[in-house]
Amino acid sequence: MNEVRIEDVETLRAALASPGASVSVTLELPRKSAEKVLALLDAERTTGAVVVPIRELFTTTEAAAMLGVSRPSLMKLIASGAIDQVMVGTHHRIPAQAILAFQRSRRARRDQAARALAEFSNEIGLVD
Repeated sequence: MNEVRIEDVETLRAALASPGASVSVTLELPRKSAEKVLALLDAERTTGAVVVPIRELFTTTEAAAMLGVSRPSLMKLIASGAIDQVMVGTHHRIPAQAILAFQRSRRARRDQAARALAEFSNEIGLVD
């Protein structure tokens, strides 16, 4: 099964058309589609924002803009192995999943640093 079934799409569309805060449906999805739905839900849960990439691969300039870093900084991240990349001819391309993974890890590092700073502030008595 390579495609989402038309019946499942219509079931979901009908459920969303009815009023209510939540929707309950049972769908049969291909594995690839289920992985995309999971990534979408995970992104919304962890960042509060949902970005649905249109393409699978992005240029280094596009990826740098999405990550809010300069292209040279992105190239350093690629060289260090912090961001996965693939070569298309002689050009680096960044998979959409690599961009999402880097964003998640950056958020986790920032959250951990904030917790450590708060603990340190408590230890030295800056916060009551």
